[in-house]
Amino acid sequence: MNPEAINTILYRPIQKGSTYDKLLPHSDCSSVKIANGDTKVAIESMALWVYKYQHHTQKLSQEKFANHPLQKLCKELHKFLYQHLQYKIDTYDQLLRSPACAWATRSQGLDCKSYSIFASSVLLNCGVTHYLRRVIQQEGEGYSHVYVIVPKNQHTFDLNDGYYTIDGTLQTFKEQDIHQSDDVLMTPKTQGLSGAIGGELVKGVGKLVNYAVSEFIQEMNSCSGSYYDASVVELKIRRDLRDKLQQKITQLGEAITFRNRARTQHLFNEIFKEVDLGIAHLRNETAYSSYEHCDGETLAHALAFAEKLKTFIDNFFEEFKKHAPYFKVEEFIKSANVNSRTLYFVVENETNPIVADYRFIVLRKEISTYGLDPIFPFEANAEQWLVNNLAHLQKTYNDGREKSYEKEITPLLDRVKALRAKAHLGGEMLYYFEQPLQRELYKVWLRYDANYTQYLKEEAQNTRTANELALRDYQERFKKNVVEDQQAKKRKRLKIQVGIGAAASALLVLFLQKK
Repeated sequence: MNPEAINTILYRPIQKGSTYDKLLPHSDCSSVKIANGDTKVAIESMALWVYKYQHHTQKLSQEKFANHPLQKLCKELHKFLYQHLQYKIDTYDQLLRSPACAWATRSQGLDCKSYSIFASSVLLNCGVTHYLRRVIQQEGEGYSHVYVIVPKNQHTFDLNDGYYTIDGTLQTFKEQDIHQSDDVLMTPKTQGLSGAIGGELVKGVGKLVNYAVSEFIQEMNSCSGSYYDASVVELKIRRDLRDKLQQKITQLGEAITFRNRARTQHLFNEIFKEVDLGIAHLRNETAYSSYEHCDGETLAHALAFAEKLKTFIDNFFEEFKKHAPYFKVEEFIKSANVNSRTLYFVVENETNPIVADYRFIVLRKEISTYGLDPIFPFEANAEQWLVNNLAHLQKTYNDGREKSYEKEITPLLDRVKALRAKAHLGGEMLYYFEQPLQRELYKVWLRYDANYTQYLKEEAQNTRTANELALRDYQERFKKNVVEDQQAKKRKRLKIQVGIGAAASALLVLFLQKK
């Protein structure tokens, strides 16, 4: 059946929707052809498109979808898409429309990508984190359909806790049976500097790490008799790299949020050492190994994957340096044997170990631009910290609130002091015990100092927010995918990375055969 016949069958009456025309900007529909092929390139481009044209649905989001509970929001958005946008199947050309263009051409018919871009932009404007999901519907087929899923848990974004499906091409609100899926995280703007760097951005980096690991496992070669057995590598890459690295990233986010200088410095240095040494070891083994063809490809693919992880972490570090004014960052280079790392980078620690460089930072404490530190620093004297905060409240508000603040904060501060007096707990244990108390101290301050909340909002307006960091990450991944898709086979690019070591080995084998 040809596309025209299929679209005739799919045709359905849609509502006029003229009352919404004033809520979306006019568009001349300058659609952009991204690439030829399946949704591999398209879904990465969709993420860029959503962030770029999110403002198209800002008024619509405020008028029709704002302030709804999550489930109602998702249901109303799904119904709106199905009732107001005509469906037309994808063509081979991957054309993406902005929300304004989609609205202008809605009666002509839109494919699943344009539906998803429209839905994603509304969700971002409503402050809802979600995923763009591409799926393989039947075993043996390629990725052929895209829609949006919204995690019910908007704190962890864990899909195991359930999610809502927004597929405007279907009347049903339920997800259809699928064979395989691949998700791209979409995060709205965060409010407040601490939330952006220590909270949502950390979650975003964790999701990107998970994405990169999934992509690596999906495309890894599996050869009979290979030194790098696919099932073993998959187990270790999940257990001994992804899970452990995500745990460190989460801990780092907590340390940054509560301005624990020593802990932040320690975790950054741990991550830098693990990643830098792991990549150096992997790069050396890839270039100079004498493994057979399949193992060489596995190492090259692992190296490309590891470099992608490094990009995510480097971007996060750059954001931290720009938006953490309470720390001054000094950067150094150290050297160590690669077998001193603990995370798994495919090549085992004791396999041909070398000495390599890794990054090391020192954080110097700087005076807060607000004039005081509402979060009790780990290096501060408790009595002096409390005196400073009481004086600030008295001078700023002059209504006696400092007395109520002192009465409420003192028991919490005493518990922190008692913990710090127990030196036998050690830095790591003390950190975990103290975090709940630090959160309570911070919450109390926010209730008494309204000016500080406003300060955070104004500060955030002059900083890059979480979606802008994600945008840069997606741009990097998109550029790589375009290059890969222009080649006949992705493996050709990976083979080049094997380097002169593998080439020399191959020439040696040919020479011996002739003899």
